[in-house]
Amino acid sequence: MIPCTLFHFYHKSVMKKFLCSILFLACTLVTFAQGSVLKQTLDIAEVEINDGEVTLSVFDMPEEGQHQYFLCVGTLGIGDDYVQVHIDPVFQLFIPLGGTLKEAQAKLEEFKAIAKKPKGTELETVGTLALANPSTGELEPVYVTSRRFLFQRIIEFSVKRNGYVRATHITKGNLGSLLTSVKIYRKIHPKEE
Repeated sequence: MIPCTLFHFYHKSVMKKFLCSILFLACTLVTFAQGSVLKQTLDIAEVEINDGEVTLSVFDMPEEGQHQYFLCVGTLGIGDDYVQVHIDPVFQLFIPLGGTLKEAQAKLEEFKAIAKKPKGTELETVGTLALANPSTGELEPVYVTSRRFLFQRIIEFSVKRNGYVRATHITKGNLGSLLTSVKIYRKIHPKEE
């Protein structure tokens, strides 16, 4: 009985290593094949929520000497306006903020201000639900909505598709921390306007 169990354990271990190797090789090939699609990004500010479970970030994706700043609000759940199930750990929502840090800061302030508005107040912008960075997806409407949960003001970023909603929720405080980091970055790098 013991040798059979050891063989079974050894067999599972070898299979896991084999599958992991195949998966790693496939990811590497896809990355090299899409080399022109996956563009270089420069992080400006980042806030981790729940020990890295969700990461909010503002980054620059320069192209041909032109800056383009984006907000990444992380992965989205799927469901309706009230219940969201997080089953997609890969695709993230990216929202264009503008071509200068001043425009990026103003857009973030606009998003933060919606949290102070009455519950259900909605603002429409554009964004892309994409893999790795914004260059891998298409722009579509994104709805930024004021929500409340107990004593917290929450900002919902959502995409509506085929009768269902994909959304993530960010507290006003977390968005405020990201905005503060962008302001500090602007002071440290005044020539990047």
